[in-house]
Amino acid sequence: MPDGPQETPYGEPLRVQPSKEPLKMLPVLFILCTITTLYLIYVCAHCLQMLQLSTPPNMVDNDRRSRGVVEISIFHVITFFLIVSYIRCVLVHPGEVPQADPWLYTSAGAAPNLPIQETKKSGERRHCKWCGKYKPDRCHHCRVCQTCILKMDHHCPWIYNCVGFYNYKYFFLLLFYTMLDLQFMLWTMPESMVRAIDENAPFLQMFFVLFGLTLAFFMGSLVTLFFGFHIWLTSLGLTTIEFCEKRLPKKNEGGGSGSCMECCENDSMFNLGLCGNLQATLGDNPLLWLLPFSGPSGDGLIYDVADMEPSLPREFEHARGVRRKTGSSKKLLQQAALRNYGTAGSAGSLFEPSGKRDHRQHHRLS
Repeated sequence: MPDGPQETPYGEPLRVQPSKEPLKMLPVLFILCTITTLYLIYVCAHCLQMLQLSTPPNMVDNDRRSRGVVEISIFHVITFFLIVSYIRCVLVHPGEVPQADPWLYTSAGAAPNLPIQETKKSGERRHCKWCGKYKPDRCHHCRVCQTCILKMDHHCPWIYNCVGFYNYKYFFLLLFYTMLDLQFMLWTMPESMVRAIDENAPFLQMFFVLFGLTLAFFMGSLVTLFFGFHIWLTSLGLTTIEFCEKRLPKKNEGGGSGSCMECCENDSMFNLGLCGNLQATLGDNPLLWLLPFSGPSGDGLIYDVADMEPSLPREFEHARGVRRKTGSSKKLLQQAALRNYGTAGSAGSLFEPSGKRDHRQHHRLS
């Protein structure tokens, strides 16, 4: 990773590809080869057959040709956005902590005035022992990229990059357009397969059509499920790491793993509602949500938070979704409506069980 990311024309930091460990580029090459293979199969074995370019004019099926024109046009539009999204996923830096005060870690006892909410259980600011910096909220260290990533979702070897604040939108759109492309192939190519069997087409043509359909089915199923998972995460205002922290407890904390429903029942501090979560991920302008040209606003260091009722005892472990054992001490929520991060809260202020909060509000009103 570079010491300081450069900016793209859209204001995002541009990732400079490191020259070390070229073998890590193999997944990227595999993805590019797969995209090229499926593209050639769909265009050559399906679309060109639908267009009937080598058929005499008096024997052309006009309805079939019209469908071919529509299908090849839609396919190229979707593929264009897929390629742009993939390039931006690879080249756009996900974001890193500034190499400047007050983010530089000084000493264990220091208490800098930082706009953060997440702290250790001891109340100290979170810091990275490898980077020597304080961690903003939702920031995690990636050992592959060897730096702290802002709003880190996960490290993806298929794009040779981390997925974080600045490029999560392009990763989200990459899944979206990949799903559309594969589903589009899956629902349009069977016509060519049936026609190839009926007309006893050459073996290679039948092989490539069947191979393309099979590959589109398996990859489309996987990508559709994965995209659905990220839609669910986005609707709750969670990253993959935050979901895993709530779903899987640490080994030294004991207790069984939580369920996915507990992620819904425990409101995230960063859950701004469906529309707010979409704006925080895809940008403020809904007209640009499906275009890979404009990212979310902000710098990845400070995040809006949801209004939460102050000074209420909590009975759930922070970011785990696991109920405390009997006799454990309870943590208190930080002051409500901390939208500007004026003061730092404890780690226990991140998740509040929505059912218990509604019950408490009803009890206070009555």
